[in-house]
Order: sequence, then C-alpha cells, then structure tokens
Amino acid sequence: GEFSHYQTVCTRTLYNYVDQGLMTIKNYDLPEKLKRNTKLHHVRQNKKKLGRSIEERPKEIEQRSEFGHWECDLVLGHKTKDDQVLLTLSERMSREFLIIRILDKTSASVMQAFQMLQK
Repeated sequence: GEFSHYQTVCTRTLYNYVDQGLMTIKNYDLPEKLKRNTKLHHVRQNKKKLGRSIEERPKEIEQRSEFGHWECDLVLGHKTKDDQVLLTLSERMSREFLIIRILDKTSASVMQAFQMLQK
C-alpha cells in the first residue's frame, strides 16, 4: 500500500527505503532480503601514507601570494619498458613551468633532476 498502482520500484530501491526507515515494514518482514548476500566494504586499517595530503597545504599557497611554492609531477609516455618520462615543475604564483626529460620514473632519476636544477 506504500506505492500507487502505476509506480514500480526495483528491489534494491525498496530495500534501501526499508533500511532508511522510509517504510513501515522492517527487514525481518522481507525474508528474501535476509537471504541476500550483501557486499561488505572493506576499509583498510593500515593504508600507506605517502607523504602529506595536498589538502593540508597552507592558505598562502592556495592564494598564490608568495613566490617559491612549486608543484611537481611526472608525465609518462606509452606504458612500455622504454617509455619517455617528463618531470614537470610549476610555480604557483608566477605559473612558471619547467619540463625536464628524465631516464625513468624512479626516485633516483627524479632526485638527479632536482640536483641538476639546483646547480
């Protein structure tokens, strides 16, 4: 009696309404729902943290009011063994952009490019 004769609701939607308490019936009133296998979302407890998140950066970087805040990224070519790799650097305030070709995507190659820039 919850829906009119012209309304048709799929099973998943009906079950969602029951879970949200939008209907007068409960889960135990639906014997098929109790038999269904629902997928549980597995949340990883020990997730790797690869440095600080970009959301944690200070407000002055977001406002682009100071010079000297650089963003770095790698651009990979075709996903083969001999692919081309570019190291891109972008300064936030002036939007100056540098592109450097490096040998591969290892951290050693990236650090070598940074040392070359520093010289």
